[in-house]
Amino acid sequence: MINLFGYRLSWAQLAWFGHRASGLGVLLFLFLHIVETSTVLLGPEVYDFTQTFYQNLPAKLGEVMLMAALVYHSLNGLRVIAMDFWPSLTVYYRPLTYGVIGATVVAMIPLGIIMTRGYLPWG
Repeated sequence: MINLFGYRLSWAQLAWFGHRASGLGVLLFLFLHIVETSTVLLGPEVYDFTQTFYQNLPAKLGEVMLMAALVYHSLNGLRVIAMDFWPSLTVYYRPLTYGVIGATVVAMIPLGIIMTRGYLPWG
């Protein structure tokens, strides 16, 4: 159990919240991507203007966060599927959750470097 703001939270609750939050983040990006891409209907000048928003460091860091949400959401989904197909895995709930978090961090180190290499001192 974890004490957070006076509430006792279990790892199951935190994994559930992380899965839902990452899913909603990806859904929000999808909506924004559809709106941004639809500006091509307003002409090339408008579309080119919207593309300039993505040529800065905060936007690139947002893309890294989006990638982290995608990696976490997919790995956690595979964990949930595995536990649904093989119920005996539920005794390993906490180690599997740690594994998902660890695999997300390990995957995001090279992905983050690759995605931000233009902004890094050696890029």
